[in-house]
Amino acid sequence: MKLFKKALLATAVVGAMGAQAATISSTPLKLSAEGVALKVTPTAGKLTFDIVVDKDHPSSSVITLNFDKNVELGTLTGGAVTQGVGSGTAYAGDVGFDYGTGSFTFDDVKVTNGDATKGELDSISFKVNLGNPLTANSAFRVVLGNHQYDATPGAGVNKVIVKGASTLSYVSNKADKSQIETGTGVIATEQTQFGFTVDTKLDGLIKRDQLSRFVGANGTAVDTDTVKYTFENDESLGLALTGINANIRFSGNFKGVTSPIAASTLGTDADSVVMSTATTPVAIAVNDAYAYQDGSATAAGEKDKYVNTITFQNQSTTDIPVTGDVEASVTVTSVTNAGVTLPTGGYSAFSKVAAGEWAVDATIINVPYVPVNAANTDTFIHFANETDKEVDVIVTAIDNNGVEYGPMNLGYKLPANTVTKISEPSMDTLFGLKGATTKLSVTFNIDADKGDVNAYAVSQNDKGRTEVSTSQQRGN
Repeated sequence: MKLFKKALLATAVVGAMGAQAATISSTPLKLSAEGVALKVTPTAGKLTFDIVVDKDHPSSSVITLNFDKNVELGTLTGGAVTQGVGSGTAYAGDVGFDYGTGSFTFDDVKVTNGDATKGELDSISFKVNLGNPLTANSAFRVVLGNHQYDATPGAGVNKVIVKGASTLSYVSNKADKSQIETGTGVIATEQTQFGFTVDTKLDGLIKRDQLSRFVGANGTAVDTDTVKYTFENDESLGLALTGINANIRFSGNFKGVTSPIAASTLGTDADSVVMSTATTPVAIAVNDAYAYQDGSATAAGEKDKYVNTITFQNQSTTDIPVTGDVEASVTVTSVTNAGVTLPTGGYSAFSKVAAGEWAVDATIINVPYVPVNAANTDTFIHFANETDKEVDVIVTAIDNNGVEYGPMNLGYKLPANTVTKISEPSMDTLFGLKGATTKLSVTFNIDADKGDVNAYAVSQNDKGRTEVSTSQQRGN
């Protein structure tokens, strides 16, 4: 008690130096923002806060504490105040006071429980008792619920419900209703329950001349790439979603990758995913699973951290897919909170988190429409190599019937600092068409940086000449 009284006195001194109104301070309740959003049922608790007044409050002044919509006082009781003898404490029903070293006292505690359905708010008011006034810079503590200041400590019941972020307002008035001062203080805050980071992103560069392998150190060929990520779940927060299960998903073009992961021990994990020629459907995502407490000694209501490393390994000659930008997401799929209904498909905790990509170590130029051997039509492609070295080109194509061509070498390198024309007869020979009419989408895998080599495609007939749009990207 002596330590507490000294703390209150120190608070009063600070208030005298800088406060311009009544100061309400507390250790705010930390609530799960996700639990609040999903309407986790709150449990009744005890609410404690300190108040330092900035101005004199004469006897018979009335102090009113107004709570916002996120606080419900329930069946909290007040009434006449029973003053402790020499203890510096007092109580009225479920409302307790600690005066610290102050000589003032309070009485006539009134609890107003507003009708929430009508938008009415709850409040508590009490009077400065006859006798010693509440002087400027005085401090006192208010405890709502099981304050343990009565004759049988511990017999009280916690009744205050806090449903979300909340601010308490203070106002005091003299007996003639004139205002003395006001103040506000934070009772509860909301913070995210979850954390997610991709610590090591996918960054595999696919060898341009060996598409089933990645580029390793010093240009060597390797078969693996790794992603590492961390998911944090703080179930110690008030109103937390509890016992959660979640799906961690990496979305991209993972054609040929086994999905989902056969997760082993959760908590700190290491998984291996195989890329193979097995007859599996195209995978657009790789999935991992998280379960609270699974495989760990974490007790209920504590913080949990799940760290996983996935190693992708190509064990065949199948081409490694160009994923495009891979994005990670975390979806909560189930909770143990009674009465909580998750959205259809689960609750999205994180989405579109950048997770890297797999790309070919080359410049890729695609010409999406190349008619070859069409009557009265001539098609050709010009390549401008603006570097001072020859450039190698690998070609692939698909036609309007779904036939795939290549990969194959162009047959020669693009000369340095030169514009080179690939004629229609050259394309007929390259793809082995033997004069057959077809429509191609042709992709050129070029051993150069983006912008060093550019393409200009043209299709012309007796009605005129048309440029065919091309797309270019640097694979890495």
